[in-house]
Amino acid sequence: MQEIINRMRELEKEIRHHQYLYYIENRPKISDYEFDKLFQELQKLEAEYPHLASLNSPTKVVGSDLSNEFAKFTHQIPVLSLENTYSVGELMEWVRKTGINQKYSVEWKIDGASIVLYYEKGELFKGVSRGTGGVGDDITENIRTIKSIPLVLPEKVTIYVRGEVYMTYFDFQEFNEESGGRYANPRNLASGSLKHKISSQVALRPLRILTYDAYLPDANDKIKTHQEMLSYMKALWLPVSPDIQIVYGNQIEKTIEWFKQKKDTMEYPTDGLVIKLNDLRLRETLGATSHSPRWARAFKFEALLKESKILKIEVAVGRTGKITPRAEIEPILLAGTTVRYATLHNQDYINELGIGIGAIVKVAKRGEIIPAVEEVVVPPKEIFQLPTVCPCCGTPLQKIEDSVDVFCTNKKCPERIKESLIFFCAKKQMDIEGLGEKQVENLFQLGFIQSIPDIYDLHLHKEKLENLEGLGKKSVKIILDGIEKSKQKDLKSLLPALGFPEIGHKVTEILIENGYSSIEALQEVVRQKDGKEKLLSIFGLGEKTVLSIFETFLDPENQKLFEELKKRGLHLEAKLTKNFDKPIFAGQTWCVTGSFQNFQPRDKAMDLIVMYGGKKVSSVSKNTTHLLAGESAGSKLEKAKSLGIQIVNETEFLEILKANSINFQ
Repeated sequence: MQEIINRMRELEKEIRHHQYLYYIENRPKISDYEFDKLFQELQKLEAEYPHLASLNSPTKVVGSDLSNEFAKFTHQIPVLSLENTYSVGELMEWVRKTGINQKYSVEWKIDGASIVLYYEKGELFKGVSRGTGGVGDDITENIRTIKSIPLVLPEKVTIYVRGEVYMTYFDFQEFNEESGGRYANPRNLASGSLKHKISSQVALRPLRILTYDAYLPDANDKIKTHQEMLSYMKALWLPVSPDIQIVYGNQIEKTIEWFKQKKDTMEYPTDGLVIKLNDLRLRETLGATSHSPRWARAFKFEALLKESKILKIEVAVGRTGKITPRAEIEPILLAGTTVRYATLHNQDYINELGIGIGAIVKVAKRGEIIPAVEEVVVPPKEIFQLPTVCPCCGTPLQKIEDSVDVFCTNKKCPERIKESLIFFCAKKQMDIEGLGEKQVENLFQLGFIQSIPDIYDLHLHKEKLENLEGLGKKSVKIILDGIEKSKQKDLKSLLPALGFPEIGHKVTEILIENGYSSIEALQEVVRQKDGKEKLLSIFGLGEKTVLSIFETFLDPENQKLFEELKKRGLHLEAKLTKNFDKPIFAGQTWCVTGSFQNFQPRDKAMDLIVMYGGKKVSSVSKNTTHLLAGESAGSKLEKAKSLGIQIVNETEFLEILKANSINFQ
């Protein structure tokens, strides 16, 4: 028995070390396959000897399928909020009063969910939400699923750590797409995820953490400055917020300008900076009010705001049935573009701000395609209320779990069908040239396409289409050629384009990689008695996703759809993604940024890299070997340069393909 215990502790230690190298240092030393073998060995031992499993075993990152009931926990340290300022002048007045000759830390104010991690003798004891500042929710089981949080520290120290749980923009976009666009922004999703009742579902969400402060109840006098504390936190494998600058008071204004220049290139949401005294003893002397510490301030970035009047409020129905209100406003020039519409998100948002027709509002552009109403200056006569039934088909609207939005649940709703057709034809999906949003809407209203198979029957109406106003022979040829070309796409593009709940690009790739590379294979597995267990055993597929897969592939209407698409010549299976004869990108990890002339969408270039032995990633890290950089490259290019990663432009990439006789058309 002692031999088994020793092996379990040994595996725990080894897995934690490799998790730290992978999730925090970005420099793994073993392959994913080797890591999985260690992880599975520990899981097997814990299943056989559950009484020997550690409370903070690294296997806890997969979560439990039992419902969490959040108990209340009284914080052991004051979890105060910060006093905000939008003015550099006000901030510098505070600095002069606090001590212009003192050192301060200047760091990002991450827009996420604030938590406190309580470690007792080096092991995670509690993970608690901020709550009221005095009492928070015990969300430990959900916290344990966040892979960048060490469950056991390399030292047996008791330490209380403050941090912010967040999502990157890329991770949010990818997860939100898989979920049918249900979520408003990364912050709301991160915060909502921490309150999810089932931790195994939280484990599937791309949550991360950055820590920014800590308290040592037994030995706080050993560390004199915030800078020393941050160094100690890093040594404990805690992921510390990047770009922290330690400067004298008279350097703060210049430092703020440096952060402002960098703000738009950040990969996660930030809404300002936090300025804190570096000297911990002076912090104690200054103390705090009942609400905020006297030794810190939050400097908020002021968004570009302009006033306008709400003329009308429209309600749109998306392909998933999500109801989205937007305001038509008096046109304003904002960030170089004329703005006529602003999103209102949902009813909770409308109620909170008091929005209605006739209101004078402030509108801001915060990185969103459609700007948002941020503030009401002159209130309306009455607050706008969303309809209780679908404005298109009259179906009663419903709220669904884990969402503040309301949905039309009628799959036959004409507006949902139209939006699904637009989605199917879009560049990120089947990329059918000539069938943009307006053209699809036009053909839908005229009755030419009422379902996805109808798209592939448009050639039967060629003469009628050529005689339509605004089309003509040339336009019709482009459309029909685009439709024919789309038939060459395989399951990897087709399945996500069909827009089934939970089955987007990421889930499709996971299914293909695990041998479910055809519609037939998926139909087969959902008919098997142990089909659910087989799919749940795949890392990355949770209960909700597997349930959706079963509902999708057992639905008689969908089975009929697959048959109709097959008759029309579409590929219901995935093509081979590896070419072992020419592994020219073997051992290389590529990321992509910018736009390209020859690869539209740019995923076409990444697919070639994978096909010929390489690996693709969504973000630049120390593990990335190459960055494929197109025009208007973003923050990834700067990061790649700073890490010394090989940068390849489109011309150079084409030369690599040509030298290896690879046809990229």
